[in-house]
Amino acid sequence: KVRTDPGRTSLGYGNRMRVHWCRFIISNDQHSILGVQSMRNELMWGSFLGITIFTALTVLVSTAVSSDDLRCSLARMTSYDPLTASYETGFEPNSKVLLLCLLLSLIFLFTLQYLRLLKHLSVFVGCSGTPMQEQIICVAGKMYNLAALFHWLSMRLTFLLVAAVGWVFGPTYCLVSSFITVLYLSHTDNITTSNDGCYAPQVNESTVGGVEDGQNPSREV
Repeated sequence: KVRTDPGRTSLGYGNRMRVHWCRFIISNDQHSILGVQSMRNELMWGSFLGITIFTALTVLVSTAVSSDDLRCSLARMTSYDPLTASYETGFEPNSKVLLLCLLLSLIFLFTLQYLRLLKHLSVFVGCSGTPMQEQIICVAGKMYNLAALFHWLSMRLTFLLVAAVGWVFGPTYCLVSSFITVLYLSHTDNITTSNDGCYAPQVNESTVGGVEDGQNPSREV
């Protein structure tokens, strides 16, 4: 739906709104403080997520290395499954730890890229009134959307991590956690418009960033 109907998903709707936000912030020096505060909040959240994921990855690896019999411990945890406790699975128990480490590593790398793009984006806040203002707005919008994409990927992998943790305790817990996660995401990421227009108003395509069709986009609104 991000490509076919972007106005009905949080990522697609946010992609258009971030372009408007970049134009609003860069087009006027009076909005620079708001831009700096917004970037600070984004960087703080990304830093918190990165530190949390890195800490979890470190604890998981250190626990796996220091464990005397990791395979038996994981097999014992699977015995808590109410439906498949008495069945022998063909999966190596240690593969569960490898999957968790892989997901945590990917989340950490995507979060680092998210922070890296935000760092580059922060220098565009004070570029209003320059001859390259329109080009800077275009580049800033694309860079902000790319940063949001990496953050979206990291959050998707974080939700997938919930199912992976459930798999540690057995297939039943994996299935239940996957169903709950999909049900949660299907409601939170789907934006519907109400009749009164108070929720998620439609964006007029004829006006992008306050500039109407046929007008010079370099003119300040």
